[in-house]
Amino acid sequence: MAKYQVGERVTGVINNITDLGIFVTLDARKSGLIHHSDWDGSWPSQRGRYRIGDEIRSVIVHVNKGKLGLSLARINDPDLIDPTNQYTQVKAADFAKVLNQTSAKAKKAISDLEQVLEEYR
Repeated sequence: MAKYQVGERVTGVINNITDLGIFVTLDARKSGLIHHSDWDGSWPSQRGRYRIGDEIRSVIVHVNKGKLGLSLARINDPDLIDPTNQYTQVKAADFAKVLNQTSAKAKKAISDLEQVLEEYR
């Protein structure tokens, strides 16, 4: 079972929709709740937009005794730093350089894979 952390962006599947909010399954053993307060009082009217089985992206806003609190409203909150994001500590001035390096590595990896595939044809 994965250990989830505050700030982590996660994708899960809606497994229940109640007056309390949306329950989301993240993996075989872990789920979390997007509380109705996430919709600032508009939960009754917004609730119909969601269906059980839909995939949904959210952010972990708290972990308490193994229970996960999730949020849609805060998914882009810069104060919730994703500890799994390898680029979190990159300074703004260095971001273009790091992005270009990442792009070059990705292109090389794709080229290498294409060569391997060619050998099997």
